[in-house]
Amino acid sequence: MTKNILKNPIVMVVLAVFCQGLWGTVFPIIKKSYELFEINNVASTFVFASYRYILAGFILLLIEFLITKKLPLLKKEDVKPILILGSIQTGLTYAFQYIAMIYALSINCSILNGTGVIFSTLFAHFLFTDDKLNVRKIMGAIVGFSGVLVCFLYDGEFGGFTFIGEGVMLLSIICFALGSNVSRIITKEIKPMVAAGYNLIIGGVELLIIGMCMGGKMGNGGPLGLTLFLLLALISSICLLLWTLLISVNHVSSVAVFQTVNPLTGAVAAALILGENVFNPKYIISILLVVMGIGIITYKGKRR
Repeated sequence: MTKNILKNPIVMVVLAVFCQGLWGTVFPIIKKSYELFEINNVASTFVFASYRYILAGFILLLIEFLITKKLPLLKKEDVKPILILGSIQTGLTYAFQYIAMIYALSINCSILNGTGVIFSTLFAHFLFTDDKLNVRKIMGAIVGFSGVLVCFLYDGEFGGFTFIGEGVMLLSIICFALGSNVSRIITKEIKPMVAAGYNLIIGGVELLIIGMCMGGKMGNGGPLGLTLFLLLALISSICLLLWTLLISVNHVSSVAVFQTVNPLTGAVAAALILGENVFNPKYIISILLVVMGIGIITYKGKRR
């Protein structure tokens, strides 16, 4: 019954837009949290991220326990796939993302994040027989990437792009896209809520170990900092669960199209929370091209 509901186009649209809308606000919230918790180095970002994802993972497993009245334990054969998923979609994805957020503008990260559907579609081509590339998807990828190029070449030179900032953010997006495809495979055998919970905990523990070994620490963020931290944990748990559920019963490319919402809400949040100038023509053009590219990739036309 749940699978049928999640396959309903209206339900899928509402839930996917909800996830990406919230995820789009994450970049400026993280940047603000860095200020409040006095985080200014890579090790400390890992510690901050680890607490967020471990908490989010336990929230999901607690919900699963309250619903089923059973401990959400993994079978022996499920441990390896979950370790792989957690390392890719949480560990690597957010290690790269949190490093990038120190050096890159929030709006730049939002625009880059809109290209995630392109990588998701490419990975799906090689992993699934029912989600192959075609001319339309390739054209969409070209248009989407042109939006990214406009953002960084608008003034006639390659400005505003740094490897440690925007470059590392791109690595994060690629890892999340790969993780989405791996998640579709894994959730055929493991319940989505359990998979999402362990995904977050495993990646969070990996980040914590690395951050602690590097000497990472956090300051006192105060009431506002604690509020933002809890908000980030809730966004992680709720959105990853819903995204995992949608990916488990639909084509990856069909769900990934709604990453168009991410750069839009990210731009609005960056303006409201950080005061970034998102009305620069290059940002507007970039967002429009990225949205167009994703629309082309996922447009299927009328069924006959």
